[in-house]
Amino acid sequence: MNKKIFVTIIILFSAILSGLWGCGDDTTVNDPGNANSSDLTRTGKFISFTSNFNGNYDIFLAQVTSGGVLETTNLVYQTNPVNLTEFYTQDDKQSNWSPDGRVLVFSRTDGNNQEIYAFFFKADGSIDSSISENPRKLFSSNGNWDNNPSFSPSGTYLIWDRRTDNANSPIIDSSDSRDLYIGDVTGSGSSFQVSNPRPVKVTDADEYNPKWSPKISVRRIAYEYQSSATSTDHDVYIIDPLDTNNNANFYNPNNSGYPAWSPACDRIIFESDKTSGNYWMIVSLPYPASGNPVDVVNEAGINSRYPTWLPNGGLLAYTRFTGTNGNIYIVPSSGGTPFKLLSSVPLFDAVNNLWPAW
Repeated sequence: MNKKIFVTIIILFSAILSGLWGCGDDTTVNDPGNANSSDLTRTGKFISFTSNFNGNYDIFLAQVTSGGVLETTNLVYQTNPVNLTEFYTQDDKQSNWSPDGRVLVFSRTDGNNQEIYAFFFKADGSIDSSISENPRKLFSSNGNWDNNPSFSPSGTYLIWDRRTDNANSPIIDSSDSRDLYIGDVTGSGSSFQVSNPRPVKVTDADEYNPKWSPKISVRRIAYEYQSSATSTDHDVYIIDPLDTNNNANFYNPNNSGYPAWSPACDRIIFESDKTSGNYWMIVSLPYPASGNPVDVVNEAGINSRYPTWLPNGGLLAYTRFTGTNGNIYIVPSSGGTPFKLLSSVPLFDAVNNLWPAW
């Protein structure tokens, strides 16, 4: 056999195995290891989060250093953090970044509807004023509740969970279950759009909080699963969004949810109440699953929830609850001593700060 052909076959075979059993090697700019200067999130420049600082829930941006500390110099906005949705009087929540860091998607309440919106940014992190309707609704929820939007690593798909009226009540409420949905992303800037919204898989169960693997070579979504919207048991599942017969339980014991992938795609962190006392902690488990989860954040009497991973480094952000209010904390992904993100802004201690996204 020709040596060049033989080498090519070996390379292709290795790539196939990578895609099936590991995270593979991606060489696009969307790979966290190949970030470019226009990428706002790969260097950890901003953490977005949801807060009811002004009464209703808003989307905030916190500009941070590479160590996850709140930045005090060379600020992009006049305040740090900055409220992006200050003048909208209903709730905005659950934001997530595009792979290139130029689009921030979130869920907005509009009457009894919940719709997916997006902010568009310039390379320096400022709002792109050249784009009309910024933020802009990306598509119609058709009277449903669309939440937890998140991008594929290629940026060509948007995933989210949709709650529909399936509990036979007059309106949609928390007794209605959710299904995972997917839409096609095309264009950029003013031409950016999400089309063809469709279910990943429609079931009688409750499926939500989807996060796509950060490697293009791994076509997997981690998500939170309940047998129904009112079930008290939560699991973490993994599904191939384009071949939904490939759907498996990743971690089953106790209550577990809100998964987030490591940049290398070899580990998933998630919240779990795997010890007695029913307090949520942040744990880590290899992908594919092997062994038992390792504690990353475990404080007695404290609920630690909603983890997110710095896309190109070893830091996590999460919400730490004392009483009913939560604050955003930063901790090394291998564990260690957490520190409060907004320690220099004590007014945030009296409100609820949720769902950080790096």
